[in-house]
Amino acid sequence: MELKRILARDARAANEKAIAQFGSDVMIISSSQVNGMTELIVAVDLPPMPTEEAEPYLKHEFARAPHAESKGKFDVLLGQNLEDNKRSARQSQATQATQPIVEVKPKPKAAFVATKPAEVKTQQPSQDRVSEQAQAQYLAQVQAQKQDSERVREVVSQVREELASLRREFKLSQQVAAWQGSMPLHPALGPLRDALNDAPIPVALRALLIDTIKDFDNLQEAMSSLKRQLAHTIEQQTVVAPKSGVHVLAGPSGAGKSMMVARLANLAAQQAGSEKVLVVSFHDQRAGAWSQTQLLCAHSGVDCVRATSAGTLKLLLEENDGRQLILIDTPGVQMNERLADIRAVAKNVEFHAVVPADSSSATIRRVFENTDNVWSSLMLSKLDESSQPWALLQFLSDRTVAVSVASQGERAADLLQELSLSDLVDCALDGLGLAKQNSQSDRESALSALAGSKLAELSARTQTEPQA
Repeated sequence: MELKRILARDARAANEKAIAQFGSDVMIISSSQVNGMTELIVAVDLPPMPTEEAEPYLKHEFARAPHAESKGKFDVLLGQNLEDNKRSARQSQATQATQPIVEVKPKPKAAFVATKPAEVKTQQPSQDRVSEQAQAQYLAQVQAQKQDSERVREVVSQVREELASLRREFKLSQQVAAWQGSMPLHPALGPLRDALNDAPIPVALRALLIDTIKDFDNLQEAMSSLKRQLAHTIEQQTVVAPKSGVHVLAGPSGAGKSMMVARLANLAAQQAGSEKVLVVSFHDQRAGAWSQTQLLCAHSGVDCVRATSAGTLKLLLEENDGRQLILIDTPGVQMNERLADIRAVAKNVEFHAVVPADSSSATIRRVFENTDNVWSSLMLSKLDESSQPWALLQFLSDRTVAVSVASQGERAADLLQELSLSDLVDCALDGLGLAKQNSQSDRESALSALAGSKLAELSARTQTEPQA
């Protein structure tokens, strides 16, 4: 059979055209619309092909069928083909039956079990490892971003507190200026009053100091009176450096806590041995903070560990219960939250505040404003870099806090265990710049006294020579 295509303007015309061309027995396969015309697909019987022409297209055994009338008949050829296929299948089965039976042993199950997990071990762990690394990197990035945002908020809060403190000081200085202007002072104390007004001294402390010198007429005596007044005001109880137990050092960012921990660890290692001391870096996510702690502890041979959570810190404290001294270094960001975490997991822990000697009033107030923190002592850092510790002097005059140690220098051995607050007063008074003026005035007075004695000696000679 052959398929033919017929196109007409409608279905009726297409049917009439198909019947006219191929007869009334034509078979319609499909009918559809194409470009506005009716398309018919019809099946047409082909005329029988001569044997000579069909020879190449027929199989050899079909072409040589025993009955000549069966040549060219499709149903006869199909039946013969099926019979030949059945005969070939029976012959192949008989051939297989005559062959010897060979036992095929199944593959051991153990070999399959051994090879299958091997593939899992070589492929699956690598994928899991990649996913774990990607997850760890993502968590680290999230933690770093969170730490940066907390640090930004901390800095913004610090700037706001500094500005608010400056506004309060400015308003208070305006109120005190009128009172100070009406106060009579000796002309010799003019340089001292100007130096006190120019120095970054809190207004309340400045008013107290000026009121102290109002009855003096000599600059040197006035300076001595200021030193006695300040030393008496800030007189505090002193405590020894931590040598045993668990001690936590906290303070603002950049105060030198890590360096102070290294100095205390070095001191304890020299006295009791490095194996008795442990340094713990708690929840410090700053870039390079852990490397800095490792480097500082390596110089003194002290062990250092890192705790990123309160639970880890608790386990570390329990495992190192036999250590004589454990020093915990804390970050400057979210200081009160980190101290609360430590108090929740550890008992019999002493807390020490670390502040630079030249800290501002707002910085010191931020460290000590939380009443939940009970401080065992105050540690002063960067004592050698400070020239105007007036805010610290006012804080020590208003609040009783024991001062334990102070750092002076860049080396781990530069640690002052017995700090005299009178040295802090001398540092503040030297920062006024009046020491040179005092020495110059003393030199001038000495020269004038020497000149007066020489003149008196000369005058005595001139008076005695005529009489001789």
